[in-house]
Amino acid sequence: MFPPKTIGIIGNLGKMATNVVVPLFEGAHYKVIGSDIKNPRGLTNADVVQIADVVYFSILPISTVAPAIEQLIPFAKPDTLWLHGTSIQNPVKAPITPVLLRRSLAKKRVDVGFLHFMVGPTVRSLRGQSVVYGFPRRLKTPSWEEWLINLLRPTKAHILKCSPDYHDELTTGSQVIPQLIALVSSHLWLQRQIPLSDVLRMAGPPCWFQNYGIIRNLSQPDIVANILGNHPGTHGVIRSAVRILNSIARVCGKKGNTLAKFTAKGLKALPEEELDRINKFTDWHIRLEGDMRGGAVCFYFSRKSNQLGLLAKFLQRFDREGLDKTSCMAQTLPNGGCQFYIGVKAPLDDPRVEAVCEKIVKELNGKRVAI
Repeated sequence: MFPPKTIGIIGNLGKMATNVVVPLFEGAHYKVIGSDIKNPRGLTNADVVQIADVVYFSILPISTVAPAIEQLIPFAKPDTLWLHGTSIQNPVKAPITPVLLRRSLAKKRVDVGFLHFMVGPTVRSLRGQSVVYGFPRRLKTPSWEEWLINLLRPTKAHILKCSPDYHDELTTGSQVIPQLIALVSSHLWLQRQIPLSDVLRMAGPPCWFQNYGIIRNLSQPDIVANILGNHPGTHGVIRSAVRILNSIARVCGKKGNTLAKFTAKGLKALPEEELDRINKFTDWHIRLEGDMRGGAVCFYFSRKSNQLGLLAKFLQRFDREGLDKTSCMAQTLPNGGCQFYIGVKAPLDDPRVEAVCEKIVKELNGKRVAI
């Protein structure tokens, strides 16, 4: 029913629903109801789809999404919108799109689509994050798309529309390939018995930056297993990777610049102007990493203390002590508090550094955080 009043979440007690989906709809002042196997005495899935104007499926594991949607088609409320947040549109064992395209749903004028938040379940803010949406068939109520965009726009998320097939093609690059690289890298470290902590101590900021992404992927084993085990692009990428590694093995040690050309060819995946922009951002991150490692302090401020003018007062304390700065980053946190990172040119054991830190704690109610 458009415009919607009630949003129903199937799987409303999961981390993704709790931290991202429910706050999004409640923040837009919609009534939110839900069902979850963790709450057997609450509403059933059938109850939710019979009541809600918009139904959002937030279910794991990925292979169970299509069957769950299919079971609820007989209970669908006419003229509603069904969305799912699964990171794969057509898992190899249980494709979702064919279920959404069932004639029985179309006869009830139920519009269908996906709304995929490209974030982990611990992220509590969509600011600067990517959100992908799409519809596998023409909407019977075209206003749903405008409603969805207006819902997302205030979050400051990066919004992208694509087809289900193109979504899975894009996640081949954004999820499957990086996750496979993480698995290969980590097992190469293990097989060669290389102490990664020593590697990172010896390496420079570009290496830290690259390996942080690998470690980040490895810290989410259930997500990696779910995606690689269900994504239609996984096995094709593995076959291609084997061919590429064999090609590298053949050109290694050859005379001339064959390997250099092979390496440079990879940059052609990006337009030159976009590559320049990425390089500038990468350089900024690398400088920040170096400055932080070279000597920095970090302070946390509560939501109550996080008031307009706080950063200016914070920086003034360093200026008064004659402490020159290298990098400065102020970051708002999901709980409404904030953290300030300050790289200082003076050694951290300089008495002036300790003096300014004590003043920040006493005068600004800051809490020093170990980096």
